[in-house]
Order: sequence, then C-alpha cells, then structure tokens
Amino acid sequence: MLARIVRGLVVVVIALIILVTAVIEIAKFHDGPLGMIPGGPLEAGEMVVQAPADWNFAKDVQEIEMQLANEKTSRTTWILVKDGVAYIPCSLKFPPGKRWHKAADVNGDAIVRIDGKRYPVTLTRVKDDALATEVGKVAVAKYPAAARSGEGGAWFFQIAPRPNAG
Repeated sequence: MLARIVRGLVVVVIALIILVTAVIEIAKFHDGPLGMIPGGPLEAGEMVVQAPADWNFAKDVQEIEMQLANEKTSRTTWILVKDGVAYIPCSLKFPPGKRWHKAADVNGDAIVRIDGKRYPVTLTRVKDDALATEVGKVAVAKYPAAARSGEGGAWFFQIAPRPNAG
C-alpha cells in the first residue's frame, strides 16, 4: 500500500515538473512575460522613439516589462520614480539564479513596456551608495515586500533615454 502511494506521488511530481517546464518553454514565444515567468521579446505596442526625460507618469505603475537589447527574453519588474528619474530594482537574493542584472551592467540597452508603450532606454547601474540608499527608501515605501527581500542586497538601474534610439 505504501509503495503504491509513493509511486503515485512520484508520478504527480514528474507530471508537475513536465507541466512547469512546458509553460516556461511556451512562454518564450509569448509577446512579453507571463507574470513572473520570462517571456519572449517585447513586440507589441507603440514604439515611442524618444523615451521621456521625466518619468513621473510611471510613479504609480506597479510593474513594467523589460527586455535587454541583447536578449530574446523579457521579464516583469518593478519601477521606481524619484525626482522624475526612473529606476529598476534588482534583488540579488530573489529569485535565485537570475543573471539579467549582470548583463545589464555590461550593456544596458533595453526596451521597457509601460501601459502598452515601448521605450528604448539605457539602464545604468547606480554605484553611488547615497543615491542607492535613497532609491532603496523609495522601493520600501512603494513595495513593502522590498524591505524583506532587500536583506540579500539590491542593485538599482537608472532608466534613461537611449542615445540615437530613433
């Protein structure tokens, strides 16, 4: 009897693994991410030739979609706005295994999609500790969960219009 239950549980676990793997693979062909699951390239939506210098319009936006120019996948991320400047936070702890922040630190050319509009931008990692602390305070105020997830450290990327994007 116990062997039969164990065998049944093994079958259920294997089926779940196959299902999750299939969803992740199928998401690569979707226009944009599916929640926390990375998706395909950001193709739909108006391409705004020149990203705005003032990002206050995005202050109350909870999540945006972002794709690095050198990658074929996109992800959902938070957006922070401080004094009209936009930032993307990246927890160094969660989810484990991410690598986009390292790629962005090397080449920050990206596209962000906010409310259906795509903006060509450059992501630049904030290396000034005082500014990172101030942006971190904005993160905790907007996303209280950031206080818990920030224990492993975080990087912040400033969003700026991409030169010669048009």
